[in-house]
Amino acid sequence: MPFGRRKKKQTYFYLKGFIKNALSFSRTKKYISLSMKRMRGSPQELSIGLATGLAVSFTPFIGLHALIALFIAWIFGGSMAAAIIGTLFGNPWTFPFFWYLTYEVGQFLNQGLIINYEEFSFNNIREEVTTILEILKNLIIFANMQEMNASFDKLRLIPIMLLGSIPLVIISWITSYFIFLNILKSYKKRLFYK
Repeated sequence: MPFGRRKKKQTYFYLKGFIKNALSFSRTKKYISLSMKRMRGSPQELSIGLATGLAVSFTPFIGLHALIALFIAWIFGGSMAAAIIGTLFGNPWTFPFFWYLTYEVGQFLNQGLIINYEEFSFNNIREEVTTILEILKNLIIFANMQEMNASFDKLRLIPIMLLGSIPLVIISWITSYFIFLNILKSYKKRLFYK
């Protein structure tokens, strides 16, 4: 081969490159950083939006995080685009950890408030997410209150997780707000002085 390598590349380098590309989230990081650079708004508005999206990811309302984050960011005057980006913190890799954490905190805080609750399992979560979707269907599409109340009675795990998510949402919102605010202020200063 006239244009080939003189020394063949070792298998180690191929394996190292494959692992690096498979495990790095460089494209995702680039996308988020470019989105953050293009977003308009003050550091406070962006921080409120990002913190809201991140905090909403701790709630057990899977599939509704973006809508809840948009609504809360709109109420508090935060950036709605930043809220959507903040919800990316809740993803298939972090949800199992969040669910188990909210369940354990909910059990600790329960103290007899919620009597009929089930043990934590991913099958129970899947069934209850389906029940929440049935509730939304009965509320929005059919406006059938009897079936909606019957569906509410089926929820055994989500109420405990919701109770446990309240302190986690508050703590994560406050800490992430100040972290994002400092990062965005320093970023704006760096852009201003260039």
